[in-house]
Amino acid sequence: MEFALGKNSIRLWRIRGTLVALPACFVCGIVAALFPIVGIILCIIFISIYLLYYFWYIPRLFRFSSASLENGRLTWRTGVLFSVRISLRLETILTASISRTPLQSLLGLCTLSVRPVGAPISLRQLAESDARELLRRIEEAADD
Repeated sequence: MEFALGKNSIRLWRIRGTLVALPACFVCGIVAALFPIVGIILCIIFISIYLLYYFWYIPRLFRFSSASLENGRLTWRTGVLFSVRISLRLETILTASISRTPLQSLLGLCTLSVRPVGAPISLRQLAESDARELLRRIEEAADD
């Protein structure tokens, strides 16, 4: 069974990117006031990076990220420039929990945190219904 990210995850990433970009724009303005040529070049570079992030990176990250639960394995795929694929057998998962930040709550998203034997893994920006379904299936597998 395949679980995609919540549709509002694009909106969440864009909000976070814009919140990071605001102080950088402020600094670019200060530099442009003190050193006009350097400031303009810095602004052009920064705006280009921001537009690439906003219109190219985020939609591709949404498209290439997913979680699946098949044949007793939980698999998480994500990444655009560097692809990451994590696959866990359900019997190796010790605990699983759902958490959400205030911004995720507003957008109907949450994070499923899975602690297998070894390092913990967080499946971020899942739709709340999908995360609850995954958690239920992980708990069922633990009971067996």
